[in-house]
Amino acid sequence: MVNKMTKLADHLRYLRKKQNWTQEDVAQQLNMSRSQISKWETGETLPDVQSLEKLSDLYGVSIDFLIGRRPSKQELLREVSRLYKTEAIDENMLDIIDYLKQHPDMEQALHSLAKLPAKKRKHIESAVISVLKEFTKAME
Repeated sequence: MVNKMTKLADHLRYLRKKQNWTQEDVAQQLNMSRSQISKWETGETLPDVQSLEKLSDLYGVSIDFLIGRRPSKQELLREVSRLYKTEAIDENMLDIIDYLKQHPDMEQALHSLAKLPAKKRKHIESAVISVLKEFTKAME
């Protein structure tokens, strides 16, 4: 329980500071006292379920995130599919996301590629796909 309280407190403090808000700012938005926000951020007390819902809405994060719960791969797949209104997201997509998280240079390169005009991007995509196919074939 202590670990969950610490994660919640840390997340609440982090999210508030990320918005450049004071505890008073958050208290006003939630119609609560500043001391209540302080108690949550120090782990002295825990918010009730209704307050967690309000905090989740205020910061635009899930309650699971607030309490430090990591979603399973299946939950992530469902959430991504819901957000992008598609069923085409599968475990391969999660593997790609994991790869990009571990290789920020590749993430940045792909981000730059995605920002190029379609014509230029198509040429680079074709070249990259050809190179990957050749290397994959050579490694078999």
